[in-house]
This record gives sequence, C-alpha cells and structure tokens, in this order.
Amino acid sequence: MQLLLSFLFLLKVAAMPPTPIDPQRVEAELAADVDVLRSLNENGDIPSIVRRVDVRFVGSTDNVISLEKQIGPLGWRVVQRVPLEDGREALDVQREQTTDVTAIRQLTEAALEIEAQYDVHYDGWGTVAKQR
Repeated sequence: MQLLLSFLFLLKVAAMPPTPIDPQRVEAELAADVDVLRSLNENGDIPSIVRRVDVRFVGSTDNVISLEKQIGPLGWRVVQRVPLEDGREALDVQREQTTDVTAIRQLTEAALEIEAQYDVHYDGWGTVAKQR
C-alpha cells in the first residue's frame, strides 16, 4: 500500500508544471556557485566524482514540515530539521551528484523551484572537495 501511495505521489508531482523561478535569482545564485566551485577547485576537487551535496532550506515550521514530508520522492534525503532562534526552521537535505558546472546548475534550479513551490528560502549548498 505504501508503495502504491508513493507511486501516486510521484505521478502527481510529475504532472504538476514546474513553478516558475525568477531568472535573475537563478543568475545571482549561479554567480555565488562560481565562488564555491572555485574554492573546491583550489582544494583539488575532481568535479566528476559523485558525492553528497548538502542543501539548506529555511522557512516557517509548517512549510518546512510540509517540504520534509515530500522532498524524498524529489531525489533528496533529509538530514535534519533545525529550529532557528527567530522561530523559523531549517531543513538540511542531501543528494548524491557531481560538482561539474552542469550538475550544480541543475541543483540550483531544482532548489529554487522547491523554494517557490513550498514557500521556503533556499539557503545554498555545500560539499567537501574530493580528490579520489
């Protein structure tokens, strides 16, 4: 039964049109990504190596809980939910991927779509440099 419900949820998500995201916001985030990618490169990172990439979303408790319940089928693994001092919550998630420019652009666009759809704030990504 759980498998059937998961399948039906995936069909619903697949049928939903993507939430439009502001192209200027995408470009601003991608500009910030360049700095992170530069730092990884300076630390000997090999971008083609698949590794865990962490992402944080911040929002109201209700919105973060809603996202937490639905983010798994979107290809993310929940790491933790963290209460923040200002009454909001953060949701830390991960996915396995490379850090080449194309993969990071896809991650950033996916995160911004989640931001728009769930009314949370995408607070960036991070990972460790991988040499092997």
